Amino acid sequence: MSDEAETPAPAATDDAAATELAALKAQLADTAKATLAGVPEHLRGLIPENLSPADQIAWFNQAKATGAFDKPIVPPTDGGERPAITPKETDLSSLPTFAKLAAGYSK
Repeated sequence: MSDEAETPAPAATDDAAATELAALKAQLADTAKATLAGVPEHLRGLIPENLSPADQIAWFNQAKATGAFDKPIVPPTDGGERPAITPKETDLSSLPTFAKLAAGYSK
């Protein structure tokens, strides 16, 4: 008789286990949301929706290890400004005579 007094009723144990299971599932779902929150919006379609939260986390970790969700490093740019191009002054002393005449007429 002492065994029966120490063990709780099966219904109470089932209710406690179901409550604990629901709490753990909710915690796992929150963990999955937190883990997947860092994924950019345009890449969220790559994550399978039909997986359980634990499988989604495992899938994401495996995909991240391959580099699928890494941002490429873009080098800084100069802001779109182009340097001014200054024309070189030609040395007229080394030009042939007809080039000197052409240079004189183009000015």
